[in-house]
Amino acid sequence: MSGLAGPTAGVGPGASATDKTARALTQDALVWDNTLPWGPTYADADTWLRFHRAGVDLISLTVMGPEALLDGTVRQIARVRAAIQAQPDRFALCGTADDVLAAKAAGKLGLVFNLQETDMLEGRLEMVQAYYDLGVRHMLLAYNARNHVGDGCAERSDGGLSRWGLEVVAEMNRVGMLVDGTHTGYRTTMDAMEACTAPFIFSHCNAYAVHPHYRNIRDDQITACARSGGVVGLNGLGEFLGDDAAGSASIFRHLDHMVQLVGAEHVGLGLDYVRDTGRFWNWVRDNAHMWPAGPDDRAGSAFAQPEQVEELAGLMLRAGYAEQAVRGILGGNWLRVARQVWR
Repeated sequence: MSGLAGPTAGVGPGASATDKTARALTQDALVWDNTLPWGPTYADADTWLRFHRAGVDLISLTVMGPEALLDGTVRQIARVRAAIQAQPDRFALCGTADDVLAAKAAGKLGLVFNLQETDMLEGRLEMVQAYYDLGVRHMLLAYNARNHVGDGCAERSDGGLSRWGLEVVAEMNRVGMLVDGTHTGYRTTMDAMEACTAPFIFSHCNAYAVHPHYRNIRDDQITACARSGGVVGLNGLGEFLGDDAAGSASIFRHLDHMVQLVGAEHVGLGLDYVRDTGRFWNWVRDNAHMWPAGPDDRAGSAFAQPEQVEELAGLMLRAGYAEQAVRGILGGNWLRVARQVWR
């Protein structure tokens, strides 16, 4: 299954049988992208519809990262909930795995929330339940830098999970919120996976063995995640892929490495698409302590586009992946974990 092919050619008159199968499969399967940044400066009117037209059925919206604490996070969640509820014929806020399937059956785009930090708890363990009740279904432990839970992946050291972090993981397990190790330091994630009593996830990470970047995760992290019953979502940012163009073949290299390592049932999608790339890279520049030592022209690094999901399906089929494995990677694996963990 390790062969590489080019992206699918579309479904016009010259399209191959594989291209047509990839299109049909993407439309029929549950397609779940577990990370779309959606903080106050990311939201726009067209992106959700573009994802839906590309065949995506469920998106996890990052409603807040390290930009705000409790008050700002709750306000942003309220704004996003209102935007979803304003178009009930198009969008559905999902709370359970059955809600996800019902949204797809109704032709709606399903949406859930995630938080890319734990600082917005502000030391209050009861906020885990409160955020869950507002629609948050997974939360990162740390965002690149150190916080009260543990260290981020870009810190100069990695002290592991704190005592407070242990309490946060236990409360997330109790509530039914997925514990997410993305952006988090190596030792902190390994400690968290040891403490976690439910499947653990990396919502949007690539393989360090394929491209050695500090934001990518190592094989033993991937293996420990799989051992927990969890899933790793593939990230579409060129800098993390080792391909500034963020081509589908590069995403597939990371995907295939993980499949060979732990099996297709532990791999999914978390593309991390950003529309306003200029604003994003300006934020990175202004927060260099969180994003150290990148390429000389890192702002030239592209993000994978939603339409590339179909191309990835074609690459998997060309590489000999069984249809059931492709369906799992497109979204079935996230659904399985949601059924296991969400309350």
